[in-house]
Amino acid sequence: MRITNLIIVAALVAAGAASAETLSITIPDAWLKAEAKDTTVPLVVSGTATVKAVPDRVVVSATIFTQDKKLGKAFDDNQYKTRALMDALAPLNIPREMVATQSLAIQPIYGKTYGKAESYTVTRTIRIYQDDMSKISPVLDALVDAGVGDIGNVEFVVKDLDKRYREAIEAAAADARATGDKLAAAMGGRVVGLSALSYDFGGYGNVDRRAMTRDESGVMRGGEMNQMIVPNEYSGTVNVYATFKVQYGG
Repeated sequence: MRITNLIIVAALVAAGAASAETLSITIPDAWLKAEAKDTTVPLVVSGTATVKAVPDRVVVSATIFTQDKKLGKAFDDNQYKTRALMDALAPLNIPREMVATQSLAIQPIYGKTYGKAESYTVTRTIRIYQDDMSKISPVLDALVDAGVGDIGNVEFVVKDLDKRYREAIEAAAADARATGDKLAAAMGGRVVGLSALSYDFGGYGNVDRRAMTRDESGVMRGGEMNQMIVPNEYSGTVNVYATFKVQYGG
């Protein structure tokens, strides 16, 4: 609550003269705030930061497929092939947590009799993570030795990409604030608040898959796969958009 003094002038006709009387009136703050006007001016700016990193992890996908008239048999066969794969990978000393099942799907195969499955398929997709780029070829050889017939993509990724993007968001926000302060100061004002904030990001990463070469005897040289599959640098951007409140004068 605020106490406001009002000067009221009353004409005292009976006395034939004028006199002044001071009255104290209480005015609610809500009334005063309602009458107050926002004198700030919006200033829209953007800030940008770049994320760059060389992939430091390889992800190999492999699919184990089994089929049998009995679902239990198809599942057991899939388990057997999975254990064979793990045994083949054991000499490479890959940590257990670096080999994970991405998906496991069971699909009935229907024949001519409606609603009755003639056989069942079990499909397990396994992802193998490897931080040593020189062991790509041994991993692929292990998959073949284990009888895996469907080897999927070989992906090159950045392990701490999320952390790098979080750092880039902070850098882009700082860039936007610095730009806002400079623009406001150049026009004789100052940033006093923020009314809107948003961001977006994007990135791209390419893999240079060079063709395998043959040695003098004409044999494909798979042992130097790590030298022939070279990941390109990952690059991405973060954009922060801010609407600042700028106060001029006062």
